[in-house]
Amino acid sequence: MKHSLPKRENQLSLISRMRYFLLILLIIFSQATWAQSGAVQGTVIDSNGDPLPGVNVVIKGTTNGTVTDLDGKYILNAASDDILIYSFVGFMSQEIPVEGRSEINVTLADDTSDLEEFVVVGYGIQRKSDLTGSISSVKAEELTRLPVSDVTQSLQGRVSGVQITSNSGAPGSGATVRIRGVGTLNNSDPLFVVDGMLLDNIDFLNPNDVESMEVLKDASATAIYGSRGANGVIIVTTRQGDFDTETRISVDAYTGVQQVARQIDLVNGRQFAELANELEQNVGNQPIYNEGEFGEGTNWQDQIFRTAPVNNVTLGASGGNQNTSFNLSVNYFDQKGVVKESEFERLTIRLNNQYKLTDAVTFGHNFSFIYNNQQNEPGVVGNAYRAYPIFDPINEDGDYTNTSPVGNPAAQFEYNSNNRNHSYRGVGNFFADVKFLKDFTFRTNLGLDLAFRDGKSFTPVYFVSPTQQNLENSVSVSNGRSRNILWENTVNYNTEWDDHRLNLLGGITTQSFYTESLSGSRRNLPGEDPSLWYLSAGDQTSQTNANTAGDWSMLSFLFRANYTFRDKFLVTGTFRRDGSSRFGRENRFGNFPSIALGYRLIEEGFMQDQTVFSDLKIRGSWGIIGNDKIAFYEGRPVVTGNQNAVFGQNEELLYGATLTRLANPFIQWEETVTSNFGLEFGMLDDRLIGEFDYYYRRTNDILVGVPIPAYVGASNNPVVNAASVENRGIDVTLNWRDNKGDFNYNLGIVASTVNNEVLDIGEGNEAIFGGAVGISGLLGSRTVVGESIGHYFGYKTAGVFQNEEQLNNTPTRGPEVPGDLIFEDTNGDGVVNNNDRVILGSPIPDLIFGFNMGFDFRGIDFSADFNGTLGNEIYNAKKQVRFNTYNFETSFLDRWTGEGTSTTEPRVTNGGHNYEVSDRFIEDGSFLRLRNVQVGYTFPAATLEKIRVQNFRLYVSGTNLFTISKYSGYTPEIGGGNVLGTGYDSGIYPIARTINVGVSANF
Repeated sequence: MKHSLPKRENQLSLISRMRYFLLILLIIFSQATWAQSGAVQGTVIDSNGDPLPGVNVVIKGTTNGTVTDLDGKYILNAASDDILIYSFVGFMSQEIPVEGRSEINVTLADDTSDLEEFVVVGYGIQRKSDLTGSISSVKAEELTRLPVSDVTQSLQGRVSGVQITSNSGAPGSGATVRIRGVGTLNNSDPLFVVDGMLLDNIDFLNPNDVESMEVLKDASATAIYGSRGANGVIIVTTRQGDFDTETRISVDAYTGVQQVARQIDLVNGRQFAELANELEQNVGNQPIYNEGEFGEGTNWQDQIFRTAPVNNVTLGASGGNQNTSFNLSVNYFDQKGVVKESEFERLTIRLNNQYKLTDAVTFGHNFSFIYNNQQNEPGVVGNAYRAYPIFDPINEDGDYTNTSPVGNPAAQFEYNSNNRNHSYRGVGNFFADVKFLKDFTFRTNLGLDLAFRDGKSFTPVYFVSPTQQNLENSVSVSNGRSRNILWENTVNYNTEWDDHRLNLLGGITTQSFYTESLSGSRRNLPGEDPSLWYLSAGDQTSQTNANTAGDWSMLSFLFRANYTFRDKFLVTGTFRRDGSSRFGRENRFGNFPSIALGYRLIEEGFMQDQTVFSDLKIRGSWGIIGNDKIAFYEGRPVVTGNQNAVFGQNEELLYGATLTRLANPFIQWEETVTSNFGLEFGMLDDRLIGEFDYYYRRTNDILVGVPIPAYVGASNNPVVNAASVENRGIDVTLNWRDNKGDFNYNLGIVASTVNNEVLDIGEGNEAIFGGAVGISGLLGSRTVVGESIGHYFGYKTAGVFQNEEQLNNTPTRGPEVPGDLIFEDTNGDGVVNNNDRVILGSPIPDLIFGFNMGFDFRGIDFSADFNGTLGNEIYNAKKQVRFNTYNFETSFLDRWTGEGTSTTEPRVTNGGHNYEVSDRFIEDGSFLRLRNVQVGYTFPAATLEKIRVQNFRLYVSGTNLFTISKYSGYTPEIGGGNVLGTGYDSGIYPIARTINVGVSANF
């Protein structure tokens, strides 16, 4: 019988109320008034007399200003005593007083020096020309093009050496980030640093709050973070206000629609009946369907997918007076999923303030409050893939149809979608800077990351079929909290004399982390109204609960020296000593040094008269970085309770506990030794800029489990420092920028190679297996010395047995019949067994690449971003798992039905020989995707002046518009999972194609 459940009322939720709050803020912001002044106009040209479009013309001490049009002309309201600042990238800025004039024409001189361009590095900033490390920077305008909830997804195809893979297309899902390959068998995620706060993820960030993201890749760049930087570092700088500037209001908003980019090719109703009958005949049964009764049938993918909206709005205000600066933003992100009953809402409020107590003392804070509301779809993607197309969702009686052997996806939406997860998070830091003596600065930084999570799900009583029913209703509740506290104190010495520049940094930091979770459930509630969805309403005898916790802490000492001589010779030395509670007292501390050298050839005398190179630098680095990203309990014994038994004459229930994990107090840091050689160049007046890097990473003393005898009684193998892994490859970045009068254009390419190899696993570990399970219980991923981590391992097929004669003359695994797959006898011993399994491919790409292009012409701008991989494979695990008769992919239509009919697709069966781990399920994972394309129009400054608007832009964008790939699944992007078993598609939530319309404006 069909049930119609009451849904929880959310109209008065915090998110709903904030919608009205945002609308009120927008109205208030739009009423900002502007001082009256006279009009100043003019033309800005370069030293050749050509007009310069896009020059910023700003009234000094304010944010009021405009930009020159395509003819270099501008018009601006300014008072007689104002000073105008003219600035443009690649040219020297000028400050010119108005002095009552109504026309001011300006010539900007070329700025051929890049010495004043700064980039963010660990614990500070540094001249780009002085960098000795491999650092890539991505600015704000490149990060806000994509409608994503996780800002790391915006890095796809933008940074060499970085692979970003979406874990899922579900609303609010994150991404897997790998910087220069997989360097450990454990956690390979990078460190994230947001305004100085060290974090494990940045999924809470509003992309519009980000000013820039720097990716630190080699030891020279990451060693200052010691053990935290073993897998690379991503530094995020958020937007700040300016002292002594008027308040500036900004609005960024878009709305869009999402659709599934492609569906999996599944058979229709008639084809299913044909294949199902044939399957029955192949096992000696009679056909069960009249094939003529069925037509197209039900496409279950159409039943679960929908066109879904996505909306995003950010309101911001920034400015400051002589002693205070501020940047305030409020963001609301709302994404409905392309699978029904899935959605994600996020409210983010960020406030960044700085305060000047004196010329020598400044303090401030960067803080965000984040509220998330998420609903997860009830696991229908796999059932929609397997459900019979001969069934309708609803039968003639109006009840849900029995679609056994899998659940009816439509009924799942009705009965299994009452779940909500909420989270509250506060992330930020409080800091103070004190300048003392002549060249010293002391900074103290207190970082906080406090998170609270709660979830609730309710399942009613229902009956659809014997395999899809629930006889007692139930409610499950979970709560969790975590606390991450960082305190850093550093001293910086920065000085210049004659041809020398010297920067010294020293400090001490401490960080602690604590997490705890509590969950419980009860059954048999007295009703189904949401007011009863609480544990106390359920049957006490059905109660279950769980409570876990973990903690760790770290103490670190750090030092760095940067020295530059004559803008030509560069030296960077770094040392960090980390102590982690994750290790025993014997090996708690680790030392992590690095050294880097750079040589700017462009400063040599013999380079001064040439006109090809505008910049040329070589650099090299070496260093050791640690890794302590292991589970809390790896170095500690674990005792598990509830090991109860009945003993004695009175048969009493005795409560017990047992040791389930042995401790190893002697485990120590994983150490990654990294070397890097790089070449940076600029050519043709910096129209072409490029970087080439060769890197080598070797991680030693990787923690792995060592097998122990079963009689010991521990369920898990104790860990030891045993394995070694190396990664080596080349990173390439090329960017071309030029202008032809009113037409400005750019082209960019990034590409990276990755060669991953396991050098050692440790005594007693001939191989580590993981991944999907074959029909005989053999796992499909293997990690072994001499090969890449987590490669696919199974049988290589050599066609399909056509007849008994071929079967009798070919080595078999048994018991095969004509129509079954031929597994190669790879070792030539005349028998096919486990020893004949071979490497079938790897989920690690040989090449990661991306390229982008764009132009602007008289207010019109266009940009396109592509990304892709080459040389990786995907394991189609959903096709392999057949423990019953399920629907079929259309590839089954090419199956063997008799001698000569097929040499690739075997006869139709469920399970058995043809579903062993083999190359039958390996598919090419290479792809090329149009990640984003955007077209916008910025209204002329002269028009906007009349309505007192500084900037107004409209745009249309498309995301994931097309993907060129041979893979048969929803997407070739298969992220997440353990590093020992990645690349398996067991039914991933599809990634959506999105079309957006947006607006950005400044007042």
